[in-house]
Amino acid sequence: MELTDLETVILVCVYLFGVISCRFATQFFEVCHAARLVERTMYHCLLMCAKIHEDAALLQEIKYKTLKEADWDKKQIADFKKVDKKVMENWKHSIIHSILINIPNSFFFVAKFTTWREAMQQLDDMHKESL
Repeated sequence: MELTDLETVILVCVYLFGVISCRFATQFFEVCHAARLVERTMYHCLLMCAKIHEDAALLQEIKYKTLKEADWDKKQIADFKKVDKKVMENWKHSIIHSILINIPNSFFFVAKFTTWREAMQQLDDMHKESL
């Protein structure tokens, strides 16, 4: 069986199309995998931050209870609460700011938040999607 020039050209074109298609598909799936990996990492980072926030809030409540049991003045306890609230707000702002400035530009679409409340909403949404 002898190949004509036209058949040879067609075979070469089909081969090159297959090579290019395979390369494109490989890169596409690598990007999809990387995006999914970044998304899961974001989920776990936000989850860890939420757990830290819960633990800090629990420790604050224990502190206030201990201060009350030690007969501290209500004004002093209120002052502690005011300072603790400001510290927690600063911490939450710092966490969100740190995430947003450190996420690679190519994966910035994963961070669909700019505030703590939006980040926790995204965490809830991501958790619902994973169920």
